[in-house]
Amino acid sequence: MKNVIQVFAVSFIIHAIYFCSMMVIGLSKTSQYKPDVVNAWNHAGALQNEVTFGPAVSPPVYALTFLGTGLVFSTVIWYF
Repeated sequence: MKNVIQVFAVSFIIHAIYFCSMMVIGLSKTSQYKPDVVNAWNHAGALQNEVTFGPAVSPPVYALTFLGTGLVFSTVIWYF
């Protein structure tokens, strides 16, 4: 039972690091973005009317990665 708790703790920590790093990267990209509005008006065909923030992953995929990470670390703990 102790190994199961360790595996889930490691998997949770890895996923927390992943989510926090994605938020920090997104925040830094958003804060450093400087649009070129003056030149954009010269080329009216290039103006965007929609905003995209990046790919969205389905929540079941995160559950599978959580379990997959747990399986990887359970084999590591089992061998060592």
